[in-house]
Amino acid sequence: MNLAGSAALQARSIYALILRRIRTQYAGSRAGYAWAIIEPVVWVFVLKMAIRGGGAGVPPVGTSYEVFFATGIVIARTWRTAAGQMSAVMTRNKRERLPTLYRMDTMYSIWILEMLTGGIALACVLGLLAAFGYDAMPYDIMLCIAAFFVCAIYTLAFALVFALLLVIAPGMSHFKGIILLIGFMTSGFSFVVDRMPPNIRSVVTWNPLLHVIELFREGFYRGYECRSLALVYLFVAIVMSLIIGLAGERALRRHNTKETVVGGEDETSYI
Repeated sequence: MNLAGSAALQARSIYALILRRIRTQYAGSRAGYAWAIIEPVVWVFVLKMAIRGGGAGVPPVGTSYEVFFATGIVIARTWRTAAGQMSAVMTRNKRERLPTLYRMDTMYSIWILEMLTGGIALACVLGLLAAFGYDAMPYDIMLCIAAFFVCAIYTLAFALVFALLLVIAPGMSHFKGIILLIGFMTSGFSFVVDRMPPNIRSVVTWNPLLHVIELFREGFYRGYECRSLALVYLFVAIVMSLIIGLAGERALRRHNTKETVVGGEDETSYI
């Protein structure tokens, strides 16, 4: 089979997995897709209540804390949800005997569906805030779209590397939730990194997701510029993660194929 035929076959497989996931995960749940919108809204107003209790009145950027939180929390939540589910696919129990290629198609289907869901949720949350009178219209919508696209690529790259680490070191699975929570909490969805103390800023700026959110906010708010935004670092982190993740996946695929062949020969010898 040539490259075009192989790509078309994989595209049909991913499309079928997306449809199956929509039917099983969303259509059969209580809230369905609505939860992708409800959860960020809950986060926004919980954080707003916490800020109000702390006595802060003016947001670090823009005119309202609700919009400020929304520009970060939806992106951070999308990354956390997608990365967690994608890495889980590659670390399923080996007794399921799932081919590596099928696992990769499943990962890609989760990635596409979660990114689409996250983009729709972001538009709906901002639209909901605008309907209630908040200034929730982006200044540079193309830069915002580009930033969300960068978020999607980074999510894929991170999930590939994270899944590879979980396969190589299964004991890390016990800390999977903690690792994702740290990445989520240091993503900058609730703070502006330039206003953080230098010792804290030097740590959180290692999180590529923070740069994604700051890039989105630069496009969302007129005149906002983040001095800590490092696009070169973000680009290098994404490219290196993609290379390592895809190379590791290819190596694992060959290793699993050899194990399957050897296992088949051993079973044949007993017949």
